[in-house]
This record gives sequence, C-alpha cells and structure tokens, in this order.
Amino acid sequence: MTLLSALPPGLVHKLAHFSTLVSQGDYTNAMTVLGGCKRLFEAVQPGCRNELLVLFEKLELMVLGLRQREKLLGEAVERLDASHSELRNLELRLKRENSALKQQLRQRFSVGKVIGTSPKMANILRLAQRVAETTVNVLITGETGTGKEMVAKVVHYSGQRRHGPFMAVNCTAVPDTLFESEFFGIEKGVATGVEKRRGLIEGSTGGTLFLDEIGDMSLATQAKILRVLELGEVTPVGAREPVPVDIRLVCATNRDLDRDMEDGRFRRDLYYRIKVVHLDLPPLRERRDDILLLAESFLTGFAHGMGRGRMTFSRAAREALREYPWPGNIRELENEVERAVALAYSSKIYLDDLSEDIRRKSSAVHRTDPALGPAPHPASGRLKRLERDAILSCLAECGGNRTKAAKMLGISRESLRRKLKSNGEGADEAPGMAAPATGTSEVTGAAPGGPEAGEPRP
Repeated sequence: MTLLSALPPGLVHKLAHFSTLVSQGDYTNAMTVLGGCKRLFEAVQPGCRNELLVLFEKLELMVLGLRQREKLLGEAVERLDASHSELRNLELRLKRENSALKQQLRQRFSVGKVIGTSPKMANILRLAQRVAETTVNVLITGETGTGKEMVAKVVHYSGQRRHGPFMAVNCTAVPDTLFESEFFGIEKGVATGVEKRRGLIEGSTGGTLFLDEIGDMSLATQAKILRVLELGEVTPVGAREPVPVDIRLVCATNRDLDRDMEDGRFRRDLYYRIKVVHLDLPPLRERRDDILLLAESFLTGFAHGMGRGRMTFSRAAREALREYPWPGNIRELENEVERAVALAYSSKIYLDDLSEDIRRKSSAVHRTDPALGPAPHPASGRLKRLERDAILSCLAECGGNRTKAAKMLGISRESLRRKLKSNGEGADEAPGMAAPATGTSEVTGAAPGGPEAGEPRP
C-alpha cells in the first residue's frame, strides 16, 4: 500500500491548498487549513500518533514562526519608511535653510550693506564691485582691523562665484609641517589611522579661497601655492595623480610686501600672481566721516543682542569717538562699543561709559571750564582731583547746563554751585553761563547741536 493511498480522502488537496497559502503569505488561512488537515486525519485514525501527525505539528510551528517573522519585518519596514520620510523632510528643510543662509550672506556682504561714505572707501567699494564679476585674483592690504576679510566676502558674494564655497584660512595658523595635508589633502592609508581628506584648495573649487596674512607664509609654502596657481591642480599627500581645481584666490596682509620682496622674505613671482587687482584699505583715522556711522551700526547690533532696546550716544561721547585715532581700527571701535553697551547704566551712552584711553584723549575732557579754574595740583589730594574731573566731564556732557549736570551727578544745583566755587577759588558763574532768571528757565552755554547731549543721566 502506498503512502498516498493510506491518506484520508481530500487530505492531499488540503495540503496543496495549505502550501499555496503559505507561499502567498496568508498565514492565518494556512493555519485554518492545517487545522482541518489534522482533524481529518484524527477522524480517520483516532488515537493514532504517527509521522504525519508530527509533521502537522511541525508545519503549525513553522507557520507561527513565519507569521511572527513577517510581523517583525513589517514593523521594521514601517520604521524605515518613517525614518526615510523624516530624513527626506530634514533634507528639504536643510536645503531651504542653506539657500536662505546663502541669500542672507549675499545680502549682508553686498556692496550696498558696507558702511562707508568717505571718498577712499567709496572708491574701494566701486572697484570691489567691478572685480567681483570677474575671476581674477585679488590682493587686499591694510592695517590690522580695517576689514580686509569683510571686503574679501564682498568680492565673493557679489560675484559669479557666490554660489560656491568661501574658504578662509589664516596662514599663520598652519605650520609648514602640516601645510600639504591641510591645503592639498591626504589619501587613506598614508599613515596609521589616517582617512582620506580633501584639502582646503580642493574644497574651494568653484568658489573663493581667502588666504589671510599671506605675508607671514614661509618661502617654501609660497612656492607650493605658486605652483597651484600656475598649473591649476593639486596632488594630495600619498596620491599618484593630481586633482584639477578651479579657485579664485583672494589674499590679505598687513605687511609691506614691497619691502618684504626687497628683503627676500616674499617671492616676487607669487606677488605678481596674487596682485592682479590691489585693494588698499585706509585706516579708520583716515575715514573720520565713517566712525560714527560704524559706531551707530555696532550700537544697534549689540544693544539688540544684549536685550538693551534702543540705545544712543550722547554728544560728548560722539565727539570722543570721532576724535580718537583708533590704532586698532574698526575692530577696536567694535570692541569699544560692545564694552559701552555692556556697562552703560541707561539707554544713553555717556562720555564716562567709554574706556579711559578714549576719555583721556577727548577734547571734551581736556577742555578748560572757567568755573573750575586751573586743575588742582597733585599735592592737593586725589579725591579733589577726581571730584573736579567728574564735574568737568558732566558739564561737558551737558553742554554747560548746570541744572542737568547737577541731576547727572545726583546733587542739587546749589551743591554744584558750592563745589564750583570751592574748585574755582571763588568763581561762581562761568562767563557765558548766566544764572536762571526764574525757577523754570535757564540760559545754557551749550554749543550748537541741540541739548540732546545734555540730557541728565538716569
């Protein structure tokens, strides 16, 4: 008797149907059909446990395992789909943010956003705008703090390479031993644990490479930069083939490169390679008309950043800022305004809110007030000298208005009069500063320009 003839009628058909359902992934109906097969077999041979019954039990366990695995796989696929959708949304958001940031950079570093009305700065900005539409190399010179990197960004973000990267490198921060790996890149396996890394030059392809303080670069590294400019390619450390690059080079220095060439500290051939267009930025002391414009811009930015609201400069503070020579140029001015915003007690920055160096060189402080007489001799005591300086500063701040000066000092006008008399060796009223005729009006000796600077300190 064959095995098939020993099976109950219809069992083979049910097993074939079971196999079809399993192959289709319909495990629920497959379990139902397999249960029917077991019942059919048990009805024909009750109480008999042979290989076929054991096979049915194993098939049942197999289907249960398959159903559990399919469930886990389905949950994993759902998680992957959700992650993919989330990553896609993040990619789109990052692209939008990147586009918005690039647009902000282009607006921030456009020629129209640069503060400068002096003739020298206006000429430089016109030249920068013209050279931005080209791909020629640019050399920017000027004292420390004159805004060389800002002009370099104007050249980049205003030109046809604005969609490419802007890579800024301080040449003094890269030692000669790391120059090739940092600028040219390095291949994987050159040394233990070293991974492949693109260099700064290759990373600047399609954009601008800004080399700050190029005058401090050694002669050996100057030769390597010159070769890149001549061939338009770099060879990463450990590589066999060069990599073509397409960059615009913008260099900056505060050194006198003409003198360095005469002294043999800078290569003449490299100098003429980088100096296709030369932008020489004037120091801030030669841009007196721009000092207050820059200061007001910094004041607005720092006041907003520190949550101080709208802030202004008093007249004496503006005069002091304009008269100061600013050896540190724009960077020093920016730091001075930031300091004043952080330390000012009110929404107005007064002369005594500025640093000692600026107050000391201000004509408002050195201006002699007849009411105070000559400065006290050092032997007369430090407290007396400090009191006299404070009174003089407040009077200058208030344009000679004694009532406002008294309020600023936190004393009564009569107390101020007595202090003036004491410091002025009997002087009561200064020439041109008449006492008020009534209690509601006062004639001041304020200089033309309005009483704004004489507002009392809160």
